[in-house]
Amino acid sequence: MDDIFVDKPLRLLCIDDEARITRALKALFRDCQVEPCNDPRQAVAMAAKFDPDVVICDQRMPQMQGVDVLREMKTSAPRTMRILLTGYADLKAVLGSVNEGEVFRYVNKPWDNADLRILVFDAARIARVAPVITADAISEQDAAEARGQVGVLVLEDDPLTQQRLREILQSHYQVRFANNAERALQILEQHETGVVISETETSAGDLTGLLKALKVHHPHIATVVITERANAQLAMELINEGQVYRMLIKPVRMGSCRLSVDAAISRYWKLKRNPRAIQRFSLSAAAAVPQSGPQVQDSLMARIRNLPSRIVQLVRFNS
Repeated sequence: MDDIFVDKPLRLLCIDDEARITRALKALFRDCQVEPCNDPRQAVAMAAKFDPDVVICDQRMPQMQGVDVLREMKTSAPRTMRILLTGYADLKAVLGSVNEGEVFRYVNKPWDNADLRILVFDAARIARVAPVITADAISEQDAAEARGQVGVLVLEDDPLTQQRLREILQSHYQVRFANNAERALQILEQHETGVVISETETSAGDLTGLLKALKVHHPHIATVVITERANAQLAMELINEGQVYRMLIKPVRMGSCRLSVDAAISRYWKLKRNPRAIQRFSLSAAAAVPQSGPQVQDSLMARIRNLPSRIVQLVRFNS
C-alpha cells in the first residue's frame, strides 16, 4: 500500500441501488474507509460530508442515472476521482460520462477484483497529491493570451467537416488542419498545441492508437473526438486508454463544439500555470499500454514521445 494511505486510509464512496453491490465493494476494500450509498439522490450530500478520494458509481439506477450523479459531484466534490460502473454498454450513457461527468475510468460489471483495487488506489493517490483544476472559465485577458499562444489541431480528412470546423473555430483560435498522422505530428512538433480535434478513423487508417499514445506521453493536451462511427465500446476504450476530454457526434454543432474547445483551452491554460495538476489527466503505468485497437508504428511512437511539451516542469504520474 502507498505510504500516503498509512496514516489516513483511502476514503471510498460506493453508489449503487443494489445493496449486494455496495456490500461486495465494502468487502473488497475492507482496508479502506468505505461509505455505501444505495440511494443516488443522497450521494452528492454524502460526498460533501465524507470527502471521498474516489467515488465508484453505478450508471443504471432507477432513482437517478450515474452520469447525473457524477456531473453534480464534479462541481460539489472536485477533488474526488470519479469511476463509473455499469453492467451494460449504452452509447448515450458513455457519452454523458465523458462530456458531463468527466469520469476517470469506466468499469464493466462483473469487475476483476485485483484490477479494480489497482485502479482505485491509483485514482486515490492522484486525488491526494494532485491539485484540482476548477471548471470555471479563465478571465478574458487569459483567454485572449491563450488564443494567441495555443493552437488547435484538427485531424480530419473529410473536406465538409474541415470546412465546418473552419467556420466554427477559425475566427477564434489558431486552427491548423492535418489529414493524416504524419502531418499532425509535424504540426505538433512545430506549434504549441493545447487541443487536438480528431476523427477516430480517416482514409489512411484508424487513429485511436495515435490518440491513446498522445495521451500517455502528453496528458496536458486535451483530445476532442468527433465521429459518426461512435459506439459504446469505442467510447469506453477512449475514456479508459485515451482519457478523451470530449466526444462529439457528427454533424458537428457550433454550440457544443465551441463550448468543448473553450473548456479544453481553458483547462490547458490552467495546467500551464499549475503543472502538478496534470497528474489528474495522466494514465497510470497500469493503463499506459493500450489494451485494444491498432498499435502505433515505432517511428511515429518515437516522435510522439519526443514532442516538446511546452509546459515547464511537466509532471508525469507513474504508479
